[in-house]
Amino acid sequence: MNRLKLLLINISIILLVSCELSPFIREKETINPEQTNVKEETSLFNQENSDDQSYEFVTNDTRFLNRNGYTFWSVPYVNTHDDFEPVTVTVRKESGRSEAGFGIVFCKQELNGKSYMLTVLINGNGLYTVGKVIEGSFYYLDKGWKPSDSINRGQGVNNKISVSYDSEKKLFNLYINDYKVTSFSTSEDIIFKNSKSGFAVVIANNETFPANPVKVTFEK
Repeated sequence: MNRLKLLLINISIILLVSCELSPFIREKETINPEQTNVKEETSLFNQENSDDQSYEFVTNDTRFLNRNGYTFWSVPYVNTHDDFEPVTVTVRKESGRSEAGFGIVFCKQELNGKSYMLTVLINGNGLYTVGKVIEGSFYYLDKGWKPSDSINRGQGVNNKISVSYDSEKKLFNLYINDYKVTSFSTSEDIIFKNSKSGFAVVIANNETFPANPVKVTFEK
């Protein structure tokens, strides 16, 4: 009986370790932007100087530690063309929870009387997601978070996010570090001219503020 118990314990340990190594565990470690407070907060995205195309997001404000967390965004760029102007931004997360997303927003506009924009987020665990934000509410466009080998994982590493548009197929094309990751579309009739683009950062509800701030840099 003792040998049987020992065998069962060993099997349980093996199964537990195997489950912890499962790649699907990473899905549970993401922050769902549908459940965060989505808010424009330009003051948190600091530009180095007026001629520089680099911005730095940094905060350790404990006011942002609530049950749902926050998604902050800023849109300093305006598309002056009739067609979609490709967006390319190099992002680097220096500190903060690795499961919390960061990335770009684009096509920001008033659509049918409502605030509207598209977004691409990645995180430090090698996952990405695409979605739209209507009146401060996030909606997935590509079935949640997905893994991509093209994403550089960890902190302090660069990731280049690029979005282009195929006007014939009416599809947006997402590239990460020059590798095509996916194509996606949206049902709304978007107006490209005078729409805005910029950056987004998600604050997890379990950030270790104020000791460890969330810091993300963006270079256009």
